[in-house]
Amino acid sequence: MKYSGLSGLKAAIVSLSLFATTSSVCASTFSVFASSSATIPADDNVTTTRQRSFAKTVPAGDYSGIAWLGGDKYAVVSDKSANEGFYIFTIDIDSVTGNIRNVVCEDFVECDKGNSDLEGIAWMPERGWILMCGERDNIIRAYNRNGKSIGVDIPKHIAHTNLPGNSGLESLSYNAATKRLWTCNEAAPITLVAYDDAFNIRESYSYAMDAPKKNGTKAAAYAHGVSEVCAMDDGSLLVLEREFYVPKAKIGSSVVCKLYRYNPSKQQKSLVEEWKTRLNLLARSLANYEGMCLGPRLADGRRVVVMIADSQSQYKGILKDWLRTICIE
Repeated sequence: MKYSGLSGLKAAIVSLSLFATTSSVCASTFSVFASSSATIPADDNVTTTRQRSFAKTVPAGDYSGIAWLGGDKYAVVSDKSANEGFYIFTIDIDSVTGNIRNVVCEDFVECDKGNSDLEGIAWMPERGWILMCGERDNIIRAYNRNGKSIGVDIPKHIAHTNLPGNSGLESLSYNAATKRLWTCNEAAPITLVAYDDAFNIRESYSYAMDAPKKNGTKAAAYAHGVSEVCAMDDGSLLVLEREFYVPKAKIGSSVVCKLYRYNPSKQQKSLVEEWKTRLNLLARSLANYEGMCLGPRLADGRRVVVMIADSQSQYKGILKDWLRTICIE
């Protein structure tokens, strides 16, 4: 993630924690409502479920990427785990509504190297490989389900060779139907890159984000970029644009997420959904969504898109490891 004004999300959360501590004394003075608001979907057949956290069964983490392994199993990465590796989550999703009913962290699979600030994870079912990428070195690596390195050399696109340490590869998604592995860097200028299933670079596109809604130069902490992509069966991409804003007064801290469907061949995007979460005096719904993947189909044929937020290990007890789903054609 890229921030201006302060050095990273932890500084932002420090500011927020100070605000939350002092504001509890003033709760009777201010009337600020905590909410997670959503716009009307561009497609009437899109459903967004409410976000949920599962503190009793999911340890505090810095969850930054998620991949569906089939059934109710998911692989999840954290950008701050001591060693490179991935968690195995069981996520129970209602097959009619798409609501998340329960989440349990079952295991952590350690890999044979140090953590490279992992931000993305993908699953190649035909090979049984887990692919992961990190911002520290912007390298995509392949492992088996036991965490052993495959030793495959995945080349970098020229646009991803000299990225700043906190603005590097942020996303990873593989689609078995199209045989394409997609990644991109976080901050502008953003380049989307597609590999085939032999890891040859096949496509690359410049991606234009929406203009920011906030003035980041006046913020205590600020981030504006693409936090994740998700490769769809029809060759399109879901692209998650995220704007994180902490004002100097702290009241009104927010994360705005916009989910777009992007057509690479036409280089066009259409809004699927937009929502805003906030940190307020009465509740703490602020959610910095960084992980996204396709999940199972619902009874009506729609696909579930599963999202997970980075809470910076539930920093100071303020943030939560939120998850939510969006159901889409």
